Amino acid sequence: MSLLEIKNLKTYFHTRAGTTRAVDDVSFSIDKGEIVGVVGESGSGKSVTCHTMLGLLPSPPAKVEGGAVTFDDDDELLHLSPPILRAIRGKRISMIFQDPMSCLNPYLTILDQVAEPILTHENVSREEAERRAIEMMKKVGIRDAEQRAHSHPHEFSGGMRQRAMIAMALVTNPDLLLADEPTTALDVTVQARILQILRGLRDDLGVAVLFVTHDLGVVADVADRVVVMYRGKVVEQGSVLSIFENPSHPYVKGLLACRPTFETKYRILPTVDDFLETEEAPDGSLTLRERPDAADRLAELEKQVATDEHTEALPTTEPLLEVKDLKVHFTSGGGFLGKPKETVKAVDGVDLSIPKGKTLGLVGESGCGKTTIGRAILRLVRPTSGSIRYDGANLASLNPDAMLAYRKRMQIIFQDPYASLNPRLTIEQALTEPLAVHRIGSGSSDRRDRVVSLLEEVGLSSAHLLRYPHEFSGGQRQRLCVARALAVEPEFIVCDECVSAMDVSVQAQVLNLLNELQESRSLTYLFISHDLSVVKFVSDHVAVMQAGRIVETNCAEDLYRNPKETYTQELLDAVPKADLKTLRKRSG
Repeated sequence: MSLLEIKNLKTYFHTRAGTTRAVDDVSFSIDKGEIVGVVGESGSGKSVTCHTMLGLLPSPPAKVEGGAVTFDDDDELLHLSPPILRAIRGKRISMIFQDPMSCLNPYLTILDQVAEPILTHENVSREEAERRAIEMMKKVGIRDAEQRAHSHPHEFSGGMRQRAMIAMALVTNPDLLLADEPTTALDVTVQARILQILRGLRDDLGVAVLFVTHDLGVVADVADRVVVMYRGKVVEQGSVLSIFENPSHPYVKGLLACRPTFETKYRILPTVDDFLETEEAPDGSLTLRERPDAADRLAELEKQVATDEHTEALPTTEPLLEVKDLKVHFTSGGGFLGKPKETVKAVDGVDLSIPKGKTLGLVGESGCGKTTIGRAILRLVRPTSGSIRYDGANLASLNPDAMLAYRKRMQIIFQDPYASLNPRLTIEQALTEPLAVHRIGSGSSDRRDRVVSLLEEVGLSSAHLLRYPHEFSGGQRQRLCVARALAVEPEFIVCDECVSAMDVSVQAQVLNLLNELQESRSLTYLFISHDLSVVKFVSDHVAVMQAGRIVETNCAEDLYRNPKETYTQELLDAVPKADLKTLRKRSG
C-alpha cells in the first residue's frame, strides 16, 4: 500500500536566464515500511523533488507546473494550506537536510534544536522532550551526549553536526523520512550505524524512507527499490538487485562502472561520458542514447588494469617525506577560576614515510587526527614535537622565512573547494596570486599564459578565467583547486578529503586527473579520506589511523586482503557491500 505517490511532478525555475526544468514529469511511489533510494548526480532534481512535496522552495523563481503528491491516500500535499502542511511537516514527514551547518541555528544549543520538534508537535514537558532528545542523540552516535547536548553547532565537527540533524529528524518517530544525502560526510563506521538505525526504524516502527544519495554502494546496502534520476527525469527504476545486475539505461550503466570498489582493477576509471550521449533540443528537452563505442571504450580501459606495483613490498629507497614520532597537542582551558588545562592529543607519536612519485592513503574516522597530520607536515599547524624530514630537511625546526622556500614544493587540496576559493576573486586572479607571491613568471602576461595552460591541463579552458567561484559546479571548483595547487609546480600534495562530497562520475574524473598528473609530473601524494574504496584505488600504500596513532601500514592490496588489526577489519566491514553475490543473498 503506497504511503506516498508522486505522479507526473513538474517543478520549473523561471529566471532571467531562462527556464530550468529541475523536475520534469517525475513519477514514483513509496510503500509503508519501504526504503526507496533516489540516485543521481548533482542537478538531477533529487533534492528539488523532496523540497517540492514539503513546500520548501522559494516562489518565485520555483513554480510547480503540474503533477500531484499524495500522502497516505488522503492529503494532496501540493494543495494543502500552510497551517495543515506545517502540522504534517516535522511530525509525520521529517527531513534530513544535506548541509547541517546552514540548517542548524548557531544561537541555540544542539539540545534545544533536537528537542524542538517534540515540543512543537507533542504535548509533553520540556524535561521529557530533552530526555528523548538526548536518547536519540546517543542512538545516532554522539558520544557523551549529556554533556555535548549543551554545545552549539560551531563546537561540533561536520560529521557530528550531521548526526545532530539526523537525531532532530528521527526524534518524533515520523511515518516518512526524507533523507537528503544524510551520510555523505560521515565515516564508514558512523554511516553503517546510521543505516542500521534507518533499517531498524523501518523494521520496528514501519517508517518509510526516501533516501537521496549519489552513493550507489549505500543505496545497495539500505534500499528496497532504486529510482535513478538524470536532468530532472526518472530514467530507470526497479529493485536494487535488478538495477545492479541488469541495468538497461546507459546512464545507469555509467554510474555503476565509474564507482570504485574493493574489486576495481582499472587504473583509469570509466566515466558516464563513456556510456552516454545527450542531445538537447531548443525547447530544453533531452535525447539520451548509449554511445555506440561504449563497449570498445570499456574494453580498452580493462586492458589498462593495475599492475603488480600496488603489491610490491614497502620501498627501501630514501623517502621524499619521512615523519618520525610526530605529536600535535592542543591545550584548552586554564587561567579562569583555577579551571585545569585540558590537552587534546590530536596526533600522538606518528611515524610515516612516502617515496617520491608514490601515494600514501591515510584512513580513519573523523577526529582521529588525519587532517592534523597533513596540516602539520605543511606547517599550517605547529607540531608539539617530532621531526618532519622533507628531502633531507627537518621542516619542524624551520623558521617561517626558511619555510617559505618549501611552500612552492608542498601544496594542499582542501576538502571544500568553495570555502577554499576567495569569492571576490576571479579564477584568473585566484590562480595568478600564488605565482606572484613566489615570483614565478616574467610578468602578468606570462603568468596568464601559465594559468591558461594549467586550466587546460585540468580539463577547463581560458573561457573560465573571468568567472567567479560561484559560477562553477562542485566538480569544476575542485579542478580549479587542483590547478591552484599545481600553479607553483610542487613535488608533494596533501589531498585532504578532496573528493568526499562529489558525485561518483565527477569523483571518477578527479581521481583520473590526479593519477594522470602524478604520472606526468612525478607528484607525491598524501591522500586523506574516510572512503576506503577510493583510498584503495588511488594509493600505493595505506596507513590506518585511530585516536592520533597509526595502527597499521601496508601496501594497499595486502592491507585490504589481509588486515592485521581489529580496527582495520572493523573499517572494512563497515563499507557497504554492493557486489552481486551479497545483493542476491540479501534479496533472498
